[in-house]
Amino acid sequence: MKKDYIHEMTYSEDWKKNVGELGFNVRNDYLFRTLMQRDEQTLRRIVASVMGIDPGTIRDVTVTNPIIPGQTIDDKEVALDVRVLVEHIGLQGNKEIVNIEEIDLEMQGFIREGWNERTLIYLCRTFDEINHGVPYENAKPVWQVSFCNFTLFKGLPAFVSNFMLVNIKDVRQVYTDKFKITNINLNAIDFAEEKDKKSGLVYWAKLFKAESWEDFKMIVTENPEMENTISSIWQLTQNRNIREQMLRREENELNYRHMVEKTEKANERADKAERKLAENDAYIEELKKQIEELKKNQN
Repeated sequence: MKKDYIHEMTYSEDWKKNVGELGFNVRNDYLFRTLMQRDEQTLRRIVASVMGIDPGTIRDVTVTNPIIPGQTIDDKEVALDVRVLVEHIGLQGNKEIVNIEEIDLEMQGFIREGWNERTLIYLCRTFDEINHGVPYENAKPVWQVSFCNFTLFKGLPAFVSNFMLVNIKDVRQVYTDKFKITNINLNAIDFAEEKDKKSGLVYWAKLFKAESWEDFKMIVTENPEMENTISSIWQLTQNRNIREQMLRREENELNYRHMVEKTEKANERADKAERKLAENDAYIEELKKQIEELKKNQN
């Protein structure tokens, strides 16, 4: 598929000169969005890690919703997802075949109201869009993958959670494998399984959680392949326009959090006031009963 956007970056070891705090948030969704589009090798490796396949089996990855890096994004837009069309070699028996899948990658720093429903709506829209007019049996699979800086289900802090349509009486009976949702919990790296380490997902999680240049350097000692990605991150964050958009996204996120906190506090005050009124009403009713009892006794 022809790419009408810049998708290659050259390596620079200048990032190694930096020390101390990063000065930016690696989990910034604008940075994530730009990195996936500008550095195709990083995109290929993340896709391979998510799919649990050898990067060498991927023939092509194409971002189907490219943006202009540094361009202002509508403040009302909640998510900056990256839609990727993936062509990879698979096996059907002993025969090699080309598989084509649509994977929607997203970085989410905090949980929003209606998160589960929103991801489901996005997935349904994507499935409908790419398969419009296609015979049902030829429909391409779609896969919603979110790197989340929160635990989706409290008390169940899994590192990777995969969801599909299955028979609730027997989860081994899959209704379809063309409709998948994956949540990768950046705060639950300690719960990663051996397969998550082999696929490289653990290293991506560590990268997104990094707070200092020393963290980056430690990651490279564990996995040298991450060095090119870190170089790309450093170069992108040196671009003034990209930094400005990153800051705008962070400000919007902060404003949203403040709004949520104010709403929660207002609801708490309202609940407290309602409980107080209920207590007062109950007290008044009790006084009325006592007065009625006194009247009866006087009579």
